[in-house]
Amino acid sequence: MFKNRRLLWVLVSLALVIGALLLPLTASAGRFTRERGFMFVPANATVPYTLTVGEVSVTIPPGAMPQGGPVMLFVVTSANGWFMAEFLPEREFAQPVLMDFGSVRDETVYYHDGGNLIPLRTQGGKLWSPHFSRYSGWH
Repeated sequence: MFKNRRLLWVLVSLALVIGALLLPLTASAGRFTRERGFMFVPANATVPYTLTVGEVSVTIPPGAMPQGGPVMLFVVTSANGWFMAEFLPEREFAQPVLMDFGSVRDETVYYHDGGNLIPLRTQGGKLWSPHFSRYSGWH
């Protein structure tokens, strides 16, 4: 019981700290929309769990997170359709998870790897990935 309370406290604290760090980004006077979502996947989940934020979603299939844990998604969208989606926390999965970027016009998203943008082709705006990271694109 004590271990679960401590985990819950850590997750709530982490969400508050991240929220406080993102608050200054909201001063852009409506040029961008910022949305975030959070879900907790239980250990040994036997059903898929999906988190949707705006047009972006992530589906964790059964067995991908045997230990369970938090899943966070931050999405920034511009008025002209540009987006950046950050999937957190950084982790590797036991099997790939499905990331759906909504109506990506040219079926390409860009994986942020340090200072590099690596183009990735999607299938109908969907991409299977073995890890979380940051992606951007236009839709």
